[in-house]
Parts: sequence; C-alpha cells; structure tokens
Amino acid sequence: MVYTVMTEKTKTQKHSVVLILVCIYIFLLIERPWESIRYLYDIPIEKPFAIALIIIAILHNKFRIVSSPTNIWVYGLLAIHFILAPFAFNSGDAIAQGIEYAKMVVLYLLMLSVAEDEEALKMLVKAYVITMILYATHSLWEYHNGRHVYRMGIIRMVGVDSTFNDPNAFGGSIVLSIPFAYALLKTETDKWLQKIYVGYFILAIICVVLTGSRSTFVAFLFLVFLWTISHRGARKFKVMALIIPLLFAVWILMPPEKQDRIRTIWNPEAGPANAQVSADGRIEGFKVSWKMFKQVPFTGVGAGGNNFIKYRISNHIDDEGHETALQAHNLYGQVLAEFGIPGVVLFVGLVTSIFRCCFNVRKAISTHFSQDSFYYKLTGAVSSSLVLLLFLGLSGHNFYRPIWLWLAAWSGSLSLIVSKYDHIRKEQ
Repeated sequence: MVYTVMTEKTKTQKHSVVLILVCIYIFLLIERPWESIRYLYDIPIEKPFAIALIIIAILHNKFRIVSSPTNIWVYGLLAIHFILAPFAFNSGDAIAQGIEYAKMVVLYLLMLSVAEDEEALKMLVKAYVITMILYATHSLWEYHNGRHVYRMGIIRMVGVDSTFNDPNAFGGSIVLSIPFAYALLKTETDKWLQKIYVGYFILAIICVVLTGSRSTFVAFLFLVFLWTISHRGARKFKVMALIIPLLFAVWILMPPEKQDRIRTIWNPEAGPANAQVSADGRIEGFKVSWKMFKQVPFTGVGAGGNNFIKYRISNHIDDEGHETALQAHNLYGQVLAEFGIPGVVLFVGLVTSIFRCCFNVRKAISTHFSQDSFYYKLTGAVSSSLVLLLFLGLSGHNFYRPIWLWLAAWSGSLSLIVSKYDHIRKEQ
C-alpha cells in the first residue's frame, strides 16, 4: 500500500532542471561528442557545461552532500589521491589524476542530491541506458563505415570516442549496461521502450562479438550465468532451455576469426602468438604490482597510470631485459600498487557498502514492497554490474571507470529512498 501511494505521488512531480542537466551530462560523458562527432572535434563542450551545471545546482540547493552509506568510502578515495600525492613517484601526476577523480565525485554528489524519489532515480538510469544505446548504435555505424582497429590478427570494433574506445573497454561498457537495460525492461509499461530495450540486447551481443574481446565475451557469459542461477525452481530450467540454444546460435553465427579469437582462451594455438602474450601480460602485471606494493605498502607509487609506468621503469621492477612501459592491466594490481594499504581498505569498503546497500534494500522490499518494483530490479542490476566490474578487473585496470561511482550513488539513493518510505510506513 505504501509503495503504491508513494509511486503515484512521485509521478505527478515535475523533474527538476538540475536532474535534467545531470542526465544530459551523463550523455556527454558516454558519447563524448567532442571526440566522436567530426564537426565538434576539440570543441570544449564538457567543461563549460559542467561549470554551468554546478552553478545551477548551487542556485537550486542541489550541490550538497546527501547522507549516504557510500559517502565515507567515495570521499575517502578522493582524499587519498591528494594525501598520498607528496609520496608519489611524481606528485604532479598524482594530483592531476586526483583532479580527474574529483570531477567524477562531483557527479556522484549531484546524482545523490537529485535522486530523491523513484521517478528521479529511474530517469538517471534511463539516461544511462538510452545513451548507451545511442553510443553502441553510433559505434556500430562507424564500424560499418570502416572504423576499426586491426589487433591480435583480427579486425576489431571500437567505440566512437577516444577515451574508452579500446575494444576491451568498449565491450566492457556494453556488458556493464545490460543489467540496467534488463531492469528497465522488466518495469517498463511503454511498448515502444520495451521494444527498444529488447533491441539493445541484440545490438549488445553484436557489439561484443565484433570487438573480439575475450574478457568481454566471458563477462557476457558470466552475466548470463548469474541471470540463470538467480531464478528459482522449475523456472531456472526453463531459462536454461531458452538461453543455451540462443548461445549456441550466437556461436554458429559468429565470424570464424572471432571464434578463433575466443578459442585462444583454452587453446593458445587457435590464434596468433601475441594472443597468449596478451594473457600472460595480465599475470605479469599483477606480479609487478605486487612487487611495487611490497616496496611502498603504505603510500603506493602514486595515483594514475603515469606513476605506475614511471616507477616500473625507473626502479627496474621487471626482470632484467623484460622491462615494459605498461600499466597493471588488472584492477587489483592497480589499486595495490598505486594506493597501497589505504587504497585497498577504502576500495574494499566501497565495494562492500554498495553490496550492503543492495542487500538491505532487498530485505526491506521483501517485507514492504513488491519484488516486481523498480527498486528491486535496480538492486539486482547494481549488484550484477558490480560483480561484472570486479570480474572485468581481472583483465583490465578499470578503477577509473565512472560507473564505480554511479553504482555507489544509485545504491546509496536506493537505501535512502526505501528507508524514507519505511519510516513513513512506521509513522502510519
């Protein structure tokens, strides 16, 4: 009863101008038109828009710190960028990386501030998913027009931007967005939007295949596995009976060179030698990171890839004759080496707090709300995406992906909104 009343109330409210601007900013950060649209190359769109957004948010009293279980970890990670900067291999690089992270934290702050009810939170998630649909469609069109990279012996699809356009990064972005598209699909009443979300699943599979990214493909299979085991009873077997033939069809329709690329996961001889070198590089990256961590366990080598690479080369961390100017190539080595023990503690705290928020919200929903509600579906999407980020972190240094903080903001908003409704219910 409480859930129905509160939902009907929020649907009558107009979206604030700050919320709309935040949604536009999400589009700018993902599509990055100054990188993806030829006529807008190098035009400084993001910075003026961000400044205007902050000013308008201040005028509307939306630029404020909202209490959230994730705050201590997010702001703690921001703080250590600057606290540990004097001990970094290059303090200037550490501070520069800290400033970039601060920009991400500002959006986190704004998301928490504007997501005051279900409709506002749903609008943020819709902005993210619809932007990803546009981004993937634009990237596929450019791939059709000949924009790609030739790497590991095959042609590979890339994103239209230049920041997260690498095949692995682009493919990761696609897979990470799928749980949210699914959550929207399950709670959407508009038939056209339902068709768009279903179409995105097909588009996402095409993009994942065309990237030739082994980590992304395995992450997609892992997501399918998570979806399958989340069902109970006989429904689990029905889902398996549907998914297994679909996966088999995807494999059959996959271009032969992409099949060979995937086969290198279990058969190194199925592809070029550099495919195995790439896999070995991730293992070596963690070993190097561990050596760095043992040398400077309390301060790390400094935030950012520049500090990692410079420290790696200058201190001859690799075996003699095998020095390379590469980053950790995995999340866990990245955090260990760059931030030391303080970073590990704060990162683990962030991940744990996001999971805890989702767990507490699900527990409250099972008592007072419908399991078909957007809240319930969103907790599943946030949890799934977080697991995927951790999984993809095995093969990529993805600590600075903005979605870490978006998950923190959305889980924090879920916790605050549901607890507010629960408080109202108790008063009644």
